[in-house]
Amino acid sequence: MKRIPTLLVIAGIGATAGSTQSAASGFMVRENSASSVATVFAGNTSRADEASTVFNNPAGMSWLQGTHTQIGGTGVFPSVYYEGEAVAYDPFGVGTPIPADNSRNNGQFAFVPHAYATFDLSERLKGGLAITVPFGNTIDYSEDWSGRYVNIKTAALSFDINPNVSFKISDRVAIAGGVSLQYLKLDLSIMIPQFLIFGVPNAPDGGLLLEVDSWDFGYNFGFLAEPWDGTKIGLTYRSGIDHEMTGTLTFSEVTSPLLGLVSSDARTDIAVPASITGGITQQITERFSLSADVQFTQWHTFDQVLVESDNPDFLFHEEYRDTWMFAIGGVFRVNPTWTLRAGAGFDESPVVDAFRDTGVPDKDRYMIGVGFGYNITPSVSLDVGYAHYFASGHATMSESVNRITPSPTGGHIELTGRYDNAMDFLSISLRTAL
Repeated sequence: MKRIPTLLVIAGIGATAGSTQSAASGFMVRENSASSVATVFAGNTSRADEASTVFNNPAGMSWLQGTHTQIGGTGVFPSVYYEGEAVAYDPFGVGTPIPADNSRNNGQFAFVPHAYATFDLSERLKGGLAITVPFGNTIDYSEDWSGRYVNIKTAALSFDINPNVSFKISDRVAIAGGVSLQYLKLDLSIMIPQFLIFGVPNAPDGGLLLEVDSWDFGYNFGFLAEPWDGTKIGLTYRSGIDHEMTGTLTFSEVTSPLLGLVSSDARTDIAVPASITGGITQQITERFSLSADVQFTQWHTFDQVLVESDNPDFLFHEEYRDTWMFAIGGVFRVNPTWTLRAGAGFDESPVVDAFRDTGVPDKDRYMIGVGFGYNITPSVSLDVGYAHYFASGHATMSESVNRITPSPTGGHIELTGRYDNAMDFLSISLRTAL
C-alpha cells in the first residue's frame, strides 16, 4: 500500500501547500497605513511625513522631529468567485462531473493591524519600531465546491516586529537599518476522494489538515536624500526570510486506514521574498506634492515546497516569477485641517498560468485609491484610505498542472474553470506627534 499514500499526499497537500501562505500580489501585504492605501503606496519610500516610514523606509525617520506614533488597521474585503467544474475520470477515461456549488464568495474578510513609533536618540540619530503584517491570506471554499479535492481552506498569518535606527549623514542625506523578528503560520485543509480511489460511489470523503508555524529573522536597509528643497529620493531593501516551519499533519477519522496515512508531526520550509523599492516625492506647490514608487520583488525564491512527516515526503513546484509594482499618487493639503490623497498603480502577480493553484488564484492587477487626513488637534491626526484592486483578466485553472488530482488506483479528477477576483480595502490610522 506504499504507493497510495505517496500519490495522495503529492496530489492533495502538494496542490495547495506551496501557495497557501498567500494572496495579494502573491501573498505580500503592503496595506500598512491609511495614507499608503489612499495613494496605493506611492511615496512610501520618500514622503517621510508619518511614523509608518519606520517600515516603508526607515531613513525617513530622520525627517521626523520628536516622538511620533501611529496605530490603526486595514479591513480587507476580497471578492473571489470560481466558475467551472470538476470531472472524475475512471481508469478507462470515462468522466463523470462532480456535483458542486460554486456560488460562494471564497474570499474572507481580514483585519490587518499596524503600529509604529519614532523617537529622537540624538540630534542626528533616530530610533523607531514597526509592528506589521507583511504577508498573509485566507481563502475559504465550501465543502461542496468543485475543487474540494484540491483545497477547502487555506489560511496564513504573519506578524513582524521591526526595530530600526536612522542616521542623518548630512542635512540632506540619511541612512538606516533594522532587523525583523517575523512569525508565520500556515493552515490548510483538503478532502480526499475515497470514492475514486476505491471505486465505491458512496464512500465518504477523507480529509487532512496541515498546521505549521515558525519564527525567523530578516533585515532591512533604507536611504533617503533631499538633493534640493522640495525633492526627496528614497531607496529601501528588505531581505527575504527562510521560515523553517514545524507543526502537525492530521487526517480525519473517516480517512480509510487502507490508505496507510498517519497523523504525525510535519515540517516544511517557506521562503518569503526579498524586495527593493525606489521612489521620489516632488513638491509641486506649497500645498500639492506628487510621488512615484517602483518595487521589485524576488519571488523566484518561492519555487518549491518540501513537506516532511511520517508519511512519504513530497516535493511540489510553485515556480513563482519576479514581479514589478508601479504607483503614482498625490497629496493636496486643502488647509491646516484637511488633506486629500489619491493614487493609481499596477501590480504584477508572481503566479504563472502553468502553476496557478486554488490557494492563490492570483492575476496581475490595477489599483486605485483615495483618502483624507483630518487634524483633530495640532498633535493628533486621523487618516482614512480606501482602495479598489481589479484583476487585469480572469485567473484560469484550465492551463495549470495543479488542476489534476491523480488516483493511485487509476483515473484522476480534473478541475477546469476561471476566477472573477477583486479586492477592496478600508484603512484607518491615528497619528500623534509630540
